[in-house]
Amino acid sequence: MKKISWLIGLGALLTVLLAPVGQAHEFWIEPEGASAQVGVPLKVRLYVGQHLRGNQQPYITSWFEAFMLHDAQGSRPVKGMMGDIPALSMKPRTSGLQIVHYWSTPDRLKYLSAEQFARFIDYEGLTTLKARHEARNLPPFGFEEDYVRCAKALVPVEDATGADRLIGMPIELLAEENPYTGAADRLPVRLFWQGEPLADTQIRVFQKTEDVVERTLRTDASGRASIDLAGGGFFLLSAVHLTELDGSNGAVWKSYWASLTFRR
Repeated sequence: MKKISWLIGLGALLTVLLAPVGQAHEFWIEPEGASAQVGVPLKVRLYVGQHLRGNQQPYITSWFEAFMLHDAQGSRPVKGMMGDIPALSMKPRTSGLQIVHYWSTPDRLKYLSAEQFARFIDYEGLTTLKARHEARNLPPFGFEEDYVRCAKALVPVEDATGADRLIGMPIELLAEENPYTGAADRLPVRLFWQGEPLADTQIRVFQKTEDVVERTLRTDASGRASIDLAGGGFFLLSAVHLTELDGSNGAVWKSYWASLTFRR
């Protein structure tokens, strides 16, 4: 049985590695089902793609700095076998709001055209990046960027009481109210960079019911934004922040991608 499980995991991994990457932007955490029960395995999937359509990512320890499940009793590392899909399968030990967080190791991409870089800037609302890039006398294409994913998911287990909290990732979205227990049709969120509020940064909101609806907004001076929850469904919030690298390791930019998912 162990050999069969290993072969299944290897096959799933090869499927992911050989799949076309394309222009994938978002990375997100998505639990199976709308709720979970204490003592029953909670299965959580990792995705990379666009518009809430993407490829599942397996459990590979070298791909993350931290992969944790947090509850009222504390925090536990997610453990699995190499190649596991879904990447998380653990039994909740207590009721209430659970937080899953995934902090990836750095990966790298290369911009093969000026148009590719321009599309990235426009899509992610990086209003100052073009001027910063030109001020550094960097080429319009052919340069490399390192990127890191900092993803969170809020998962209800039975009564879903509790609150989101900062985990300590470099970039992080925080829900300032519980989306499962709040009555209002708006959710206040706050974006943090290195523990400090990140102002004037785009948050892209994906809302999936029967279809996927997208919209964007920007954080205010205190890093806050208000998310419209009308209509319910599955929500993904995504934001990006870039820092400069000197090119000594081959990359001239490093991007940090925050995501937050929940259901309403």
